[in-house]
Amino acid sequence: MTGATTTSPTPTGFELRTPDDWVDYSVADEASENRMANEVWTRARDGGFTEDQAGQYAEQLRRSVRQARAAGAVHAAGTFQVYEDGPLTATVLVSVVTPPATGDILGALTAVGQPARPDGTWRRVSTAQIPTIGTVGRVHGIQNVTQDGATMRCAVMHTVVPLPGSANVLLVTGSSPNLAEAEELFELFATITATLIFTWEGDGRALTPQAASPVGVGG
Repeated sequence: MTGATTTSPTPTGFELRTPDDWVDYSVADEASENRMANEVWTRARDGGFTEDQAGQYAEQLRRSVRQARAAGAVHAAGTFQVYEDGPLTATVLVSVVTPPATGDILGALTAVGQPARPDGTWRRVSTAQIPTIGTVGRVHGIQNVTQDGATMRCAVMHTVVPLPGSANVLLVTGSSPNLAEAEELFELFATITATLIFTWEGDGRALTPQAASPVGVGG
């Protein structure tokens, strides 16, 4: 048929693998948020932290999950581990967002790249390869992240993945306040994101596009 075009079917779900010691966070309701915060509080107390310190870590998790829910995230996962030199906290959020009107995601990312600032924050722009998907856009760096009115300096990595058959994109964001381990965390976030696959016909975690929103890149 002359003039016919072929479009890719839009995936209905996705799969993303995280390490065995990570936990999937439900972003559906406050009850799940409370359960996860209580687990973090217990781990912190078992690790030798005071009640006040444990409460701070639990509240940090609450802010992360609350922010994810408010932003319309479709999935969140994270870890809280206590080691000899202190705790390690990290999260990965997956959201469906609408790109800029131009549709040029990589161009938009390049526009927000920045060298190191006097305050120690920085951002680098690149592309990456996901085995089952292809080329994706990536921004990583040290940024000031505001959650629920509180600002924290974090190692942050955003990966922007085009959704086949859709104008929307999948945004995978890894973040952690453990700046001393930033390079190792960037490698971990990249490894987790590389496991991403799209699914169809009801398989995997549901992809439910949210209302139009900008591609958040921290700072």
